[in-house]
Amino acid sequence: MLPSVDPLAALDELERRYNGPVPEPLRQAAQLGSADLARLRHAEAEAAFLKTLLLDQLRLIRRRRAAGSIHPSLLADLRLYRRRWRHWRRRVMAAQAALSAQNAGGAIAAE
Repeated sequence: MLPSVDPLAALDELERRYNGPVPEPLRQAAQLGSADLARLRHAEAEAAFLKTLLLDQLRLIRRRRAAGSIHPSLLADLRLYRRRWRHWRRRVMAAQAALSAQNAGGAIAAE
């Protein structure tokens, strides 16, 4: 189990350290308690967004095919969305593995 981190204390420390806005990745890591968890949440959000684009594009292609007005750029966009979705799904899996390893390492150290 990871040690609990007080997000307000972490944010307060960052505010003292920086003269100006706190960089977004550091702010997110402080709010969530770890950089690995922030990376996981970011990858999940990107994957979810691209999945929505992918499904919407498929619906559009099906409608355009039925209407007989399909354009090749619709398929190119679909390929792009699929590639990017796969990329972010791999990042989700890697972030989950990193968190699992971190949790397993913490559990072993706590015993």
